[in-house]
Order: sequence, then C-alpha cells, then structure tokens
Amino acid sequence: RTGCGGGGSEAPRGFVTLNWRRVLESEEGLRAVPRVERGALPLHHLRLMHVQLSALRNGFIVARLLGRALVLPPTLCSCELGFWPKHIGGRCVAGDHKTLALPYVCPIDHYLDPSALANSPFAHRERGFLEGKRTAGAEQWRRQVVLPCPAGASCFDGSEGLALATGASEAELVRRLGRVDAPVLHFADIEAALGRFESSAKGAEWHEQAQELLDAYCCTTHPNFMKRGQTVPYILPHLPAAWPGRRRDDYFEPYRKALGALFEAAGDNETARAFRE
Repeated sequence: RTGCGGGGSEAPRGFVTLNWRRVLESEEGLRAVPRVERGALPLHHLRLMHVQLSALRNGFIVARLLGRALVLPPTLCSCELGFWPKHIGGRCVAGDHKTLALPYVCPIDHYLDPSALANSPFAHRERGFLEGKRTAGAEQWRRQVVLPCPAGASCFDGSEGLALATGASEAELVRRLGRVDAPVLHFADIEAALGRFESSAKGAEWHEQAQELLDAYCCTTHPNFMKRGQTVPYILPHLPAAWPGRRRDDYFEPYRKALGALFEAAGDNETARAFRE
C-alpha cells in the first residue's frame, strides 16, 4: 500500500479516471437545491448521491478488474452533512454557513467511510492525485480514452480513443483493456463499461464490498430512520439485471422501501423504482 490512498493493493498497472461531467448530466435537475424544512429528508441530495455512487461503484469495480487504482472523482453534495437532526435546514446548510455555495465538492468522509476505504480491496487515489505535486508533470502522462460502442455495432479504435462494446462482460473488458499500457484509462461512460460478471457469486461479493465503503447522511427526524440513530444510509442500487448475483440485503431492505416510498410520494418515480428493483 502506498501513502496516497492505496486501498488493498498497489495497482501497478496504472489508474482509472471517470468522465464525471457525464454522470452529473445524466439526469435532469441533479444539481438543483430546493429549500428544506429542518429535520426533513433532503431528497434532492439523496437523489444526487444515488446517481453518483452508482457510477462510483462501477468505477471501483472496473478499476479492480483491470488491476488499476481509481482516482476518486469530484463527488458533489447538494446538502451539508449535519451533526444533529435539526442542524440543517432552509438552504440545506448549517445556520452559520451563510456563504457556502451548493452544490459543493464533498469531503470524502461525507459519503465514504475512510477506514473502510483504506482497508478495502479497491485500490484508489485521492481526488486531484494526477495534478498533485507527487506526480509532477502528470499532465504529460499518456491518457487513453475508452469510448462506449453500441451493442451490435462495428467497433473500431480511432484517434478519439479505444472502443469498448457497451455492456461488455467481465472477460471481454479484461481482454480488451487488460493489456493497455497507457498510465491512465479515462472512461467516457463508466455505466456502460461493464455488463456482467462471469460468476454470480463474485458479482454479489464485489457489490457488497463496494456497499461497505459507503457512509450515511446525518440527520433526519423521519420516523423510518430512528433505529439508525436518525441517519440515512447511502444505498447502492442493485446490480443491473444483466449482472448475475443480484440478491436482497436484509439489513438495507427496510430503508430501500422507505426511500422508494418517499421518492414516489415526491413524484420522482424513476428514483423510487431504482430503490425498489
């Protein structure tokens, strides 16, 4: 392990970066910041995190399959993390943080458990690692862009990047990119990069290991979260249907249902469906 956020392995083959702008523009209104009542659930923030953490999960898994370290993306928060149930309200900031502009780039410990991350099998580097002093001249590093190629289309590499079939299997992903020697692989669309694992047990295990990295939002007075000390867990969406090994997590299931019902009541059926599927 290195001293720069190595995770469980050194990842000697290089790094993976993600096109985070695409993630943030994947759904309309993701960066909206409506006013909230003190103690209420900031559904706009939970929706933003849900979309980002799904992409982050995929980034961790793809980087690990390729023996690389994921450079953490600039994850956004559209509500501050509070210290007690009615700490946050109004603009979704603490009362004395009047100048904080939302959304803002979250500190890692606002959405991930740093201890779990440091001891996880997912190699990673901190946000901005490639521009840091320890990698002076990083802008000179050769970066290879990985572009999604629609299923059934003829995929060819070009000057813009390497073509990867959308929804590639684990074996196809490794065969296509495992021997690329560029120091950095930049995925234009990480959600399209992996369609399925070869082993359902492996898919379930890696998904659960990614879930263990996540922290929670604090805090709410909503009765469905009282047993968790009034915190709302960040819950990864189930692996897509094309990935074998989907299984329900009994611990999170009540909170999935509660969040699904709350998003449905708010008229956000798409996010509600993501929690229920």
